[in-house]
This record gives sequence, C-alpha cells and structure tokens, in this order.
Amino acid sequence: MNGEYEKTIQIKIDFREQRSGVTDELEKLSGAFAFEIGALPTGDYWIGDQIIIERKTLTDFLDSIKSGRIFQQAYRMTQSGKNGLIILEGDKSMVEASSISRKAVQGALIHLTVFLGIPVIRSMNIRETASLLVHICHQCQQQTLPRQKPVIHRNTGIMITKKQCQKLFLLQNLQGIGTKKGLALLRSFSTIENILNASPENLTKVHGIGNRLANRIFTILHEPF
Repeated sequence: MNGEYEKTIQIKIDFREQRSGVTDELEKLSGAFAFEIGALPTGDYWIGDQIIIERKTLTDFLDSIKSGRIFQQAYRMTQSGKNGLIILEGDKSMVEASSISRKAVQGALIHLTVFLGIPVIRSMNIRETASLLVHICHQCQQQTLPRQKPVIHRNTGIMITKKQCQKLFLLQNLQGIGTKKGLALLRSFSTIENILNASPENLTKVHGIGNRLANRIFTILHEPF
C-alpha cells in the first residue's frame, strides 16, 4: 500500500486462519497494515472496529448449512454491533460431489443476505480472498460505515435498533413466538445466543412462555439441519 491512505487499519486474524495461507498472501499484498493474530470470539477477520468477516471454502459452507453452524455464526455476527460479511472461497469443482440440494443452498443464502443482512462475496482462492480484504481495508480508510440508528417497531411503538429488529424478526419466525413474546425473550436473555443456550426450564421463566412452547422452541433451535 502506498502512502496515499492516512488512516491505519488494523486487521485482527483468528489464529486458526494461519493454516489457510491467507495471512501469507496478505503480507505479500500490503506490509502497511497492522496485523494481530489471536482468538476471535466470532468471525475469522476483524477489520478495524467496523467489520467482521467469516471466510469459508465452498465445501465448508455446504457442511455448515447441513449442521446449522453457519446460522449460529451468522447470529453471533449480527449481535456483535459490527457489519458482517461472508467470503465464500473456491470453485464449483469443490461442490460437485455434494449431496446438498441447490434449493437448500439458495434458502441459506436468502436467509443470510435478505433476513440477516449479511452480504456474501465469492472468491476463487486464498490470493483473491487476501485481495478482497485489502480492498475492504482501503475503503474503510476512505469512508466510515454508518452507525446503527434507532427505529420504532411498528407493532409496539418501542424504539429499538436495526440489529434488535433483526433479532426480533428471527424469533418471530419460530412457531408460537409473536412480537410480545419475542421482546420478552430478548429482554430476559439479551442475545440470540443466550436463547439458543437456554434450557426449557429457563425459557419458562419468561412471561408468556409455558412448558409446551419452551420445549418446542428448544427442539426447533437444537434439531439437526
């Protein structure tokens, strides 16, 4: 990177990503970025204080759809307060032998991009992934991503952020959970992850959640994909 960019952007990299080879490619492309290797609570790369990036090969992405892992990772990204991004790396030869249907993949992509607001970018290989990360850093140096703005939920009149609306929307897709019960769950557990980890007994402590509904919620959230 030449001296045309004034603001230094730090890239935090999860230690498990060192095996991917992307870090080596990043060092070739730009020695001016500050790198920090460590254990990230979510995502594979953090760019400054603005963006969380999850990198997946196409094979890993399909496996994570089957297991449901990609959705748990995506929920954590939406709860982070940062802007999320998923980079899918590889070509179609990596998925030709997969048994997962095209419809299932499209459904996952729709859920991630439309309902969770997490964009998905394709990359052919680790070199292109590294190039994408550098381009993102350059744009972060030139502009600041907009902060979350509070909005008024149309059914309750309560002022909540866009991210909170997204959490509520996720819960409302569960059978038996409407706006009031969804808000009650979020007030009690704060995050989707906490709700995922809650036992049926703890779920029943929330106003309006009986034993039958608590068991249904627990089963839906924990049954295999």
